[in-house]
Amino acid sequence: MARDIGEYHPQIAQFVDQLCRVYYKHSQPEDRRDISSEVALIAHQNREQIADESERAFLGWLHQIAQNVVRNWSRREGTAARRALGSLDDENFGTGQILSDAHTPETDLLFQERMTVVRNAISELPLIHQQVIWLFYIEGLSVKEIAGKLGIRKGTVKSRLYHAREQLATRLASYFAES
Repeated sequence: MARDIGEYHPQIAQFVDQLCRVYYKHSQPEDRRDISSEVALIAHQNREQIADESERAFLGWLHQIAQNVVRNWSRREGTAARRALGSLDDENFGTGQILSDAHTPETDLLFQERMTVVRNAISELPLIHQQVIWLFYIEGLSVKEIAGKLGIRKGTVKSRLYHAREQLATRLASYFAES
C-alpha cells in the first residue's frame, strides 16, 4: 500500500526550506511553495516505487527528491549554488573580522585586498567544497550539523573540508608567501 504524500507536506516544506538555504539562498517564499509542490508531485507519481519501509527511510527518500528538485530549480533559474552561497559575492563578507588593532587606511585596504583574494579562491573551488567551507567557516555549523543539512555522512563532510582546505592552501600559497 502506497503512502499518502499529502500527510508529508509539512516535512516536504521543511526539507525545501533547509535545502534552499544551501543551494538556492535567494529564493522567495513563492519559489519555495512551487518547489514544495513539485517535490510532492514527483513523490506522489513515484510512491509505488518505494517499498513500505520505515518512516525514516521514507523521509530520507523524500529528502533526496527535495534535494534534486532544489538543485535543478536553482540551475533553471540561473542562480547556481556557487552564487547562492551569496555571501562570497557580498561586499560585506568578512568585514567585521579585522584581527589587527591598528585601524589605519593601509591595514584596512590590505585586509580588503586579502578578503577579495580569499573570496575569489573560494569561488573557484568545486561546488561541494564551497558548500562545506561556507557552512563551516561562515555559518559556523559543526561537522554534524553540516552532515545533517546536506544529507551526507560526517566523514564525507570532514573529507570535503580537508580537500577544500588543501585546494585553498595551494591557491593562496603564492599570494600569502609574498605578504
